[in-house]
Amino acid sequence: MAMLALIMFLVLVGAYLVATGLSRTTAEVSAERDQRTRDALIAAKQALIAWAADPEATQPGSLPCPDTNDDGYQESTCDQTSQQTGRLPWRTINAPDLRDGSGERLWYAISGNFRKKSGTTIINSDTAGQIAISGPATVSGVIAVVIAPGLPVQDQTRDSGHANDPSSYLEGANAVTDDYAFETRAAPDDRDATTGSLVFNDQMLPITSADLFAVVEPVVATMLERDIKPYVAAYFTQWSAFPFPSRFDNPSPGGNNPGSTRSQSAYAGDTSLNGVSPNPSSGLLPITASTTYPWTASSGTVALTGGIAGSITGVSCVTVALPGWRCSFTLHALDSVATCTPRRYCMVDPSFRVTGGIGANAGTSFANLPDVSEVTVTSSGGAARAMSSETIDGTLSSAGVGTVRYQGTHTYSRYNNSSFTRSMRVTIPDVLVSPMTSSADPYAGWFIANEWYRTTYYAVSPGHLPGGTAACSAPPAAPSCLQVNHMPSYYASPDNNKRAILVLAGRSTNGSARPSSSVANYLEGENATVSDFVFEHRSGTPSSINDRVVVLSP
Repeated sequence: MAMLALIMFLVLVGAYLVATGLSRTTAEVSAERDQRTRDALIAAKQALIAWAADPEATQPGSLPCPDTNDDGYQESTCDQTSQQTGRLPWRTINAPDLRDGSGERLWYAISGNFRKKSGTTIINSDTAGQIAISGPATVSGVIAVVIAPGLPVQDQTRDSGHANDPSSYLEGANAVTDDYAFETRAAPDDRDATTGSLVFNDQMLPITSADLFAVVEPVVATMLERDIKPYVAAYFTQWSAFPFPSRFDNPSPGGNNPGSTRSQSAYAGDTSLNGVSPNPSSGLLPITASTTYPWTASSGTVALTGGIAGSITGVSCVTVALPGWRCSFTLHALDSVATCTPRRYCMVDPSFRVTGGIGANAGTSFANLPDVSEVTVTSSGGAARAMSSETIDGTLSSAGVGTVRYQGTHTYSRYNNSSFTRSMRVTIPDVLVSPMTSSADPYAGWFIANEWYRTTYYAVSPGHLPGGTAACSAPPAAPSCLQVNHMPSYYASPDNNKRAILVLAGRSTNGSARPSSSVANYLEGENATVSDFVFEHRSGTPSSINDRVVVLSP
């Protein structure tokens, strides 16, 4: 009897241990499955953000269309809301074949306004997502979601005929693809209260504006330096000044209306931004693309600047159908026995400067001078004559009026005992608006098409505006240079001698609605007080400030 009792006791203990072991194993398996799901969701989110932050992309911040035929590649279009939910395009984003803990491929949904379609979608730091997620914590303005479908629930059929049907993998609001409504639930495995059957097991990871632009904005700052800075620097080289900023506190063409959108045509520079507080030569880039620069024919002058020649007469300057501007004039030989020995008259390599005006737009927009190689010079009867030491540049008045100057040397040498002349004609093509303002430009197109200029602040030392002194001193001296604190080490020291900068404002950190007429809704910290000419750069993960500075000069 004692032996039987001992055996029964051992059987009971063994059964208990086996049951406990099985229960523990089931919990461990469940935890491992959930961990694989979480890891897959995180990897997918990281891969999507990395794809959106490609510095070679023409639309930074854009995301791929979903994969709706399960080949791993995004579809070529997803213009319709119903096309914006599908499987994760893992091949397109260069990710592994990510699967959740149940072995199912991940699903993915995107806000339509973040699909990669430059020219149709406008994506910058102010672009808000369209997805709303309901559940324990309601979230709106979500850009995209990655979803782990888990095991089939209820009557879901996952054969080949239903492989790309969202309702065969996703539950509740997630299975409906004609809106931007999604849901999560408190428990990953939600069961029917009456039957106990599984009714919902989707697990979701959202991509928010903070998630996306924390990675995209540093890339955009790099692209500003690579693609936009050279255009601004070229303007400075041609005109020896930077253009007047466009006024910041006018976000719409009609005036100070924070709720409206300002068109690109309203971004002309403002000549009143002359360094006087509270508008100290800063605002937005003057990227109006419709600006023209008509020549002022009566402004034409021609003057000798070197070589040997007597005088210039008969100057006549007119606009021509090139389109462009032409100055004709007569160049007279020098009458000097001493200089022209042994002849009385001579003309040797005369250099001359042709000057013309183009009105007030040059200093309030990005005016692009023609290349000197495009200037045509003819002499005596229309025959082209060789020219050397050619240059073309411009100057700007404090009113933004531009003056174009061509200078060259006529490689001509002649001595004679009788007076002689040369008939000259110089044709200069029109001054045109910079290609930087065009959405079709291969370099600046992404900046214009996606309206990053709305969140890119532009500040200039008053000494380097049109009509300025072409010099500046460390602030608070006048005219003040710009000071930029915390700049990366690759920028030259000191930090208080900057002529012009761009500040990528980044997404809103105070939750304010934008566009806004308040600088404080764009810039933070030292940058919010623009009147002192002192700014600061922040790199890395943004916290209370996410402004990134690009130094334009020096």
